[in-house]
Amino acid sequence: MRRLFLNFAVFLLGAMTVFSSCEEKIEDPDADLKDYPNEVIVKTNITGTRNWVKDSVYILIGQINVEGTLNVAPGTIVKGDKVTKGTLVVVPGGKLNAQGTASQPIVFTSRMEPGSRAAGDWGGIIMVGKATVNQTNATVEGLTNPVDYGTTAIPVRDDNDNSGILQYVRIEFSGIALQPDKETNGLTMCAVGKGTSISHVQVSYGGDDSFEWFGGNVNCKYLIAYLGLDDDWDVDYGYSGNVQFGLSVRNPRTADVSGSNGFESDNDGSGSAASPKTSAVFSNMTLIGPFKTTADKDVNLNYAAGMHLRRNTSISIFNSVIAGWNTAGLLLDATTTYANATNGDMALQNVAIVGIKGTALKGASSVTDTNVADFFNTPAFSNQLIATAADAKISNAFYNPKAAIGTPSSFLPEAGSPLLGSGAFAHAKLQNTFFDKTATYMGAFGTTDWTSQAWVNFDPQNTIYR
Repeated sequence: MRRLFLNFAVFLLGAMTVFSSCEEKIEDPDADLKDYPNEVIVKTNITGTRNWVKDSVYILIGQINVEGTLNVAPGTIVKGDKVTKGTLVVVPGGKLNAQGTASQPIVFTSRMEPGSRAAGDWGGIIMVGKATVNQTNATVEGLTNPVDYGTTAIPVRDDNDNSGILQYVRIEFSGIALQPDKETNGLTMCAVGKGTSISHVQVSYGGDDSFEWFGGNVNCKYLIAYLGLDDDWDVDYGYSGNVQFGLSVRNPRTADVSGSNGFESDNDGSGSAASPKTSAVFSNMTLIGPFKTTADKDVNLNYAAGMHLRRNTSISIFNSVIAGWNTAGLLLDATTTYANATNGDMALQNVAIVGIKGTALKGASSVTDTNVADFFNTPAFSNQLIATAADAKISNAFYNPKAAIGTPSSFLPEAGSPLLGSGAFAHAKLQNTFFDKTATYMGAFGTTDWTSQAWVNFDPQNTIYR
């Protein structure tokens, strides 16, 4: 009788352990398990504190707002559902702490199976904070359930606002049209404050822009925009943060009908003088466009400028490489933007424009090509025009659409490249502790390829996520 009781006690204890383990695995109280034993279906907003763990795969059904704190463990997989247009939105006051590691990145990807994934399978990540913007009315574009972040909605601004951490994170196949002609991006940052930490983030196969900043002042390092559809780096609404070490690579066959650019920057949509001005500072960026050589054929006609700087922006770009773009390496649009450039509000220094198909330095509206060339070629700015990628010794950095897997073979400038040793950090806009001033080269790479680490994946189409 005693042995029977002991056996029953052991069984009961084991059952309790299994039940407890299952409860620990499914943190979302509204979750269901479907399709795979470890799938957690997330259908309601995140309130309070939730902890997502790596032995579960989380499925976003529709728009999921993070109103509380969502902690995502290293190695966790999160998938966006295509049918319901799954999207993760961190609303003002919410926090997303997705802090992976170099060996265990956190992956936000499509729910579709390998081989069936495509740009625009889900909505991506949208972070909305309380930092400064230059708009009274601003709403996150395209959301079914709108999120407002202009000064009318949030009259008291906090530039130290903290929306969480994104570190060692991949975002793949996002950018779905939640409403007609209103797509989300890979990572959208609206009024995100500098209390937020963003580094080592890769956006791949985005259905619209890869990274877009609407106001705010969050600082970012080590970003990758891989084979996106529209713009790689879109800056608007008074964004004033700093970004260092960014790589973007384009597929020559794929571009957006709106005109795909490397950089696209406005003060706002009307080019007003709204304050604060868009004044972000970028350094050590490498933008690899669609033309490995100017003789390349079958390049999508919707490709536009390596730098489309327009509508009264005062963005500044240092120590960077703009290579293989279509009709313009630089486009200063209208007299306001040109004035910002010539009066010192905007700076373009130690920038190399490489292998441009058409007019390398191009103006628009009343600004002539000669105006732009005179500005860019100012000797004190130490900018360079390099005829070909071969001359810059970066021919291995281009995507090959004819290969089964067209990943560039190397992003490092070859020995003797004019990009090496050509960077500088003397400008006043670079005098803060954020910038790594040992990076004395043009572009994102010197002699170390930081994309070779395990957190980076250039073939997400064929990766099995369970």
